[in-house]
Amino acid sequence: MPYDQIFCLIVALVLVIAAPSGQGPALSLGMLALLWLLKALAWVIISLWLLSRTYIRSNIALQRLQWLSLVPLIADLYLLDIKTYLLSIPGTSMLPSLIEIIGIGLYLLYLILLWSSYWWLLYKRGLSISPLSEELRSRIGLILPALLMYLVLSVSWDLLDILPLPKIQNLLKAPWIQPIIFIVSMILMLYYIPSIICIFWRCRPIAQGPLRRLIEGFLKKNGIYCRDILFWPLDRGRSCTAAVLGLIPRSRYILLTPCISDHMLPEEIEAILSHEIAHIRYRHLLWYIFFLGVYLLILYRSFDPLETWLLSHYLFLEVLTRLQDSHRSIIPLLTVFPQLILFILYFRFIMGYFIRNFERQADLFAFRTQGHPWNLINALEKIAILAGGIRNRPCWHHFSIAQRVNFLERVARQPDLREEHNRRLSWNKRLFICISGLIIIVPSLLPVQSWRDLARRNFTQVYIEQLIGHGERRPDCYIALGQILAQKQEYDRALKVYRQGLDLAPDNAELLNDIAWLYATADRPEFRRPKEALKYASMAVRRKPAGYILDTFAESLFINGYINRAITAEKRALKRDPSRRAYYQSQIKRFKMGKNLDSDTREESNHGDNFSKE
Repeated sequence: MPYDQIFCLIVALVLVIAAPSGQGPALSLGMLALLWLLKALAWVIISLWLLSRTYIRSNIALQRLQWLSLVPLIADLYLLDIKTYLLSIPGTSMLPSLIEIIGIGLYLLYLILLWSSYWWLLYKRGLSISPLSEELRSRIGLILPALLMYLVLSVSWDLLDILPLPKIQNLLKAPWIQPIIFIVSMILMLYYIPSIICIFWRCRPIAQGPLRRLIEGFLKKNGIYCRDILFWPLDRGRSCTAAVLGLIPRSRYILLTPCISDHMLPEEIEAILSHEIAHIRYRHLLWYIFFLGVYLLILYRSFDPLETWLLSHYLFLEVLTRLQDSHRSIIPLLTVFPQLILFILYFRFIMGYFIRNFERQADLFAFRTQGHPWNLINALEKIAILAGGIRNRPCWHHFSIAQRVNFLERVARQPDLREEHNRRLSWNKRLFICISGLIIIVPSLLPVQSWRDLARRNFTQVYIEQLIGHGERRPDCYIALGQILAQKQEYDRALKVYRQGLDLAPDNAELLNDIAWLYATADRPEFRRPKEALKYASMAVRRKPAGYILDTFAESLFINGYINRAITAEKRALKRDPSRRAYYQSQIKRFKMGKNLDSDTREESNHGDNFSKE
């Protein structure tokens, strides 16, 4: 299976979806066209240069350059702002999936330029045996089915969303309908996608004859049902490989490349088939779907708590704001980049580990079907030679042929290694399930709500600081910012902000009251200043004898030792604001008992809450 190409397509799709779009394009259409052409030309030159430097291993360089093809796509979406232009295309507002289709089309265009460069180098050296159109058709057909499932689901959902039927629209908004639609769509896809893949890959049934009878007999002997047995013309028949497509027996296909039938003995073909039917026996395809589902669930469960935790740190939010001021694409790119790194690491290392060991488990199935590994070893050695000396070349989803052969030989000498491998793989699958379950559960145990409250205060603080920085001179801005800083116990900054507000409005009762409350209740002793608290509270209460201001005045009297006067002031506050009777009565009771204001009582008061004083 073309794992690398599929994962590259997924990354490209994420980049397209996450790309920003502005109210207006950043570049003129002419400048955009010129820069795009220069970038495309540079991509062709870089591709030719890198491929020409690796004459012997140009195919490996081609695989790596497929990942590098994402770079010009990033430049299109995040530097040239192409998505803003795409939104002006008629129909994209009704069918947002068209943007994704066009974006993926751009990525395919860069792949086509890369493949064309590769073909041209081979043609110049006399190594190309097929025309460019055939080469491109073969390569595009190999990866196109991977996009089909997503595009069909995306376009279908957009079409449902624009149906002028209120009942249907209300039904689609129900929280339970989306999972049902997704599950039904997945079942349909699992049934029909194998047939569609076979069409795109231009597979054809193996004709009746000795080869087909050999394969059918072997499948029947091992209790495997499939819809058809097909020739797969991968790399125009030069590649030696086999595959099984389909999870459901009625839509399952066994694929063999012509190279297998041309160069393998009957018993070697059976050994190769043994490897493929092992994937069915051990339900490896189901595990691949499970790994993908777990990744999506972990991402869904972890993204919001992680984002909230980061935003609860003021420094992170401040850096984020400054970056956003520099270029509107920076924030989307920084948001999507960690997700892509996590995606690549997850599939490269975690899922890659299981894929490699699933392949080894499938190799070991030859012991069950044939009793020994020698036919499979012979087949693997032939494949290594026919593929151009790849015996010692590993990849992230396969052990090298040398490693596979060596392991099979070890198991032939030590049969216990077979069960040991299966047992270790089984335990690792259980460990993966336990760790994944723990990661999925953990967000429910985190203090996300407190992080969210702190993040909201940080957002408000940054917003108000930006207002003040841009010349806004309203006292309520200084009041709100001072309250946030006081809640975060940044008393120095809070007092500085309050005094800046007083410079604008010396008689503002709210500012005077907040300063008095800070001096009366600050947690840090150096900011507990009873006399100054009483001074500012007296000034505030003369200007506005509201309940919460009388409460600050009472607190200031109390910490200065005027207990009876504090009780009297608190009773006046109760009379002014009976809606907060319980709080004022608790204050009166505390004054009578001679206790200082503790943290719980302070939290219940409204002196530090933004915009809640009135």
